[in-house]
Amino acid sequence: MLTVYRRLDNRLVAADDPAAALKDGSAVWIDLLRPSDAEEKLVEATYGVDVPTETERAMLEFSARFYQEDGALVLTATLVTLANEKPKSDGVSFILTKTNTLITVRAIEPTAFRVGQGRASARIDNAADGGDVLMALLEAVIERLADVLAEVSTRAQKLSDAVFNKHHFGAADMRPALAELSALGVIVTMGRDSLGSLERLFSFAGKRCDAHGLPADQMAALLRDAEQLDRQGDAMQDHLVFLLDGVLGLVAANQNVAIQRLSVFASVFVPSTLIASIFGMNFEAMDWFKAAWGPWVAFMLMFAASGAALLIARWRRWI
Repeated sequence: MLTVYRRLDNRLVAADDPAAALKDGSAVWIDLLRPSDAEEKLVEATYGVDVPTETERAMLEFSARFYQEDGALVLTATLVTLANEKPKSDGVSFILTKTNTLITVRAIEPTAFRVGQGRASARIDNAADGGDVLMALLEAVIERLADVLAEVSTRAQKLSDAVFNKHHFGAADMRPALAELSALGVIVTMGRDSLGSLERLFSFAGKRCDAHGLPADQMAALLRDAEQLDRQGDAMQDHLVFLLDGVLGLVAANQNVAIQRLSVFASVFVPSTLIASIFGMNFEAMDWFKAAWGPWVAFMLMFAASGAALLIARWRRWI
């Protein structure tokens, strides 16, 4: 889908006719969301740039993600979206042309790109050119990652309080906790991957700010923010690993308790089994087994032996 934004009434608005906006040169920001071949060719022909394909956006080499071509600055970062609580990451390309028009190419819909929603909208509306839009989007991406990590931290703390609550220690079903930890781990891993790519982006673009009219101090501040968030993500990942070890330890403890109880209950009936075996012997010399009172004595001995074994187990706190 091709969306062309241009300035109208002191704000950025989407053009009704994207092709016409491309021709008259009024475009400030061109957004390509899962573009067709025809849309890619139209943009390439208009601005003389090569739009990175999906395969090229997924490449990890530094030279494939950050470069200058025919006066255009091409930057590709891995961004994260949490649409419908399903985390997904993908490469998003930012192309700042020599005419200071921004072209973005993506297959996902991060919150930062939702014009008219969220904190980034005000900065994008005030953008005078493509460079301003680029900085607004990058700021919004960093803010969103900070929000995501803060949310993960809150959820992890709540999970920790619930799992290690002394009043329910070892009694709860740990399967929901394991599912929650898995989801949080995926989000943190994707977030750190995104922060790593953004750090490289800020470092590369920061050395070329003057050539493309970008604010070097703002780019350096974004780099510091990304590095700080990456450190927080690292600490958060360690916290999640600790929680996972704790949950798995509780699972093992619960299993050990269950096996111990089963073993004790099985042992309780061992004496009665022995007595039943003795009374079941078929030796002629043991003719007193054939007496009328034999079964009642056997029953009494079996119940007494099992009861004594159960009392001993309770006394030793085995159950």
